[in-house]
Amino acid sequence: MNQWSSGLFDCFNDCNICLYGYCCTPCLYGENAEKIDGSSCCSACCIWYLLGSVSLCCIAHMGKRQALRNRFGLPEDCNDCAATTFCIPCAVCQEARELKFRSAPTGGPVPVVVQPMGNNMYPSLGQPGMTYQGQPGMMYQGQPGMYQGQPGMNQGPY
Repeated sequence: MNQWSSGLFDCFNDCNICLYGYCCTPCLYGENAEKIDGSSCCSACCIWYLLGSVSLCCIAHMGKRQALRNRFGLPEDCNDCAATTFCIPCAVCQEARELKFRSAPTGGPVPVVVQPMGNNMYPSLGQPGMTYQGQPGMMYQGQPGMYQGQPGMNQGPY
């Protein structure tokens, strides 16, 4: 089992998250929910805000905290209920720090994958002034026996 990267009351380890969580806890909760399981940030924020108006935001919060635990293999803790009920901003900030810690690159350059683009990926479909080089062995419509790119075969006018 993994351990939390920071404690419940280590809010000042990341002052940006601390201020954001203190000033707008529902917004930080929404961002966390989106990162945890792909929930809509806006919907999670609204649900949090509505449940928080009647002091029941812990209902939604406990589910997301459990999903975070499952995702990162964090140990079960009976203090989740108390943390999500009485230490709400601290718990949301702890989750945000954990998500930031677990998603940070582990050093070195980040690989970038680029899709190669070809100039002649699709046929011109008979547009004037356009030609299509095609793949070897491809037969062109309207020109029987004219093949492109095969040794020993007639080469088309393209």
